[in-house]
Parts: sequence; C-alpha cells; structure tokens
Amino acid sequence: MSQSKKWNEADFEVRASSIEGAGQGLFSKTHIQPDDTIGYYTGEIINEEEFHHPNRPFSAYVLWVCRSHIIVGEGPKANYTRYINHSDEPNAFLTVSSRWKTARFQALCTIEPGEEIFFDYGEDYWEKDELPVDQ
Repeated sequence: MSQSKKWNEADFEVRASSIEGAGQGLFSKTHIQPDDTIGYYTGEIINEEEFHHPNRPFSAYVLWVCRSHIIVGEGPKANYTRYINHSDEPNAFLTVSSRWKTARFQALCTIEPGEEIFFDYGEDYWEKDELPVDQ
C-alpha cells in the first residue's frame, strides 16, 4: 500500500469552472490518488467575536474550525484551495481539526489531470444567513 501524497499549488491550475456561473475552479495538473492531500484551506484567522462584528466585510469564503479559529479564505493569506467549488458528487472532502486548527482537502477518489476538484459544501452553506441584505 502506497503512502498518500501532499500536493501543492504548483500541481493545480485555476481557470474558469466547468459549472456555469461559478467563476473560477481548481483543476488538477497531475494524477491524484484517494486520500492524497490536495491542500490546506488558508486565509485570515478571526475569532467568533470578530466574525459577528457588524463592520466585518461579507465573505463567501468563511470556514469555521472552532470559535477561536475561523478562516476567511480570501485576500493575501488565502491560497489555491479557495477555488474548490461545490458538487453533490464531490471528488474531495474537507477534514477539519479543532485540535490542530486546520482544514485539509483530501481526494475521495482518483482525480485525473485536467479534472476539476469539487467538495460538498454541506447544508449549512446553503442557509444563506451570511449573505448581505442587498443580494
């Protein structure tokens, strides 16, 4: 049994998503095997109080790890994983560790070069509580 690999930004390409209207997507440049690490979700780290601050700008790229570690995955601290789009039939999943304060994308199946990376955003994402009023 081979050991899983950890891929990095050079192994992926950001380009127009295969989902109409979704903007950019993340595409593999290499063969990725099940359980390989696609990358860690990164961005500005805020806490729950900062998240609920009325002057905090809206972001669709918010990932709660725990109350003291919420990742806003856009801006200069964000990386390529922010371009992973939603699918009900994902080829990747997100493992969140409140102990280690990390969020890591792993492959669910073999991903071929040129294939777009998807994960299931989950029901909470679609509740739209985070959307601004004027949308």
